[in-house]
Amino acid sequence: MGSHTSSSGRRVNLRVVAALACALSAIVIAALLLRIESTWTPAQPAPSLTQPSDLVSLVDQANEPFSLQQLKGRTLVVTFIFTHCQTSCPLQVQALTRVQRALSPELSKRTQFVSFSIDPDRDTPAVLAQYAAVMGARTDNWSFVTGHPQELTWLHQHYGAQVKRLSGDQLDHRVAVYLVDANGELAQKYTGDLDPARLASEIADVDRLYNQSHQERAQVR
Repeated sequence: MGSHTSSSGRRVNLRVVAALACALSAIVIAALLLRIESTWTPAQPAPSLTQPSDLVSLVDQANEPFSLQQLKGRTLVVTFIFTHCQTSCPLQVQALTRVQRALSPELSKRTQFVSFSIDPDRDTPAVLAQYAAVMGARTDNWSFVTGHPQELTWLHQHYGAQVKRLSGDQLDHRVAVYLVDANGELAQKYTGDLDPARLASEIADVDRLYNQSHQERAQVR
């Protein structure tokens, strides 16, 4: 008799494979990050914060100043991560690398992936740079961002990331991807397992809608 595998069996196997891949990624990442000097002093936070453009301490993985205001005109794919995560973060970043590769060269130029750390005490620019390399993320249009804890706490509260500290060195947070249009408005929020094909398609939709409205406003003028 021929062998038969049920669809539920395949789903279970896929979950096992994903869990093993995630565990392996976490082990490899942790081993590499332990070799990196972690001392780093962020800039002082702004005296008051009312909107994301007020943030002044943020830097990317190259230790270059980072500002959401400078990204106006690009579609943003925003996430919150921490590099010592042993569960959801590696899986989410791996899924987003597939989205990044699926975008056309022209669309890639108008799209920016932004992953904000929720663990800035350990996630220095050097650590984030190594993390991006290990995860296979291209940093030509993907920023891994850290900064002063006060500003990052304000930012993840602004997005409703629901960050909580667990026992040990782990953090709990909402596993979500925020798709922001080129005007800085939230277009879509994805929670749970990410569908890379759907997200790539909807990035193109948001980009197209912005370009159409931009052209229409230019014609009116």
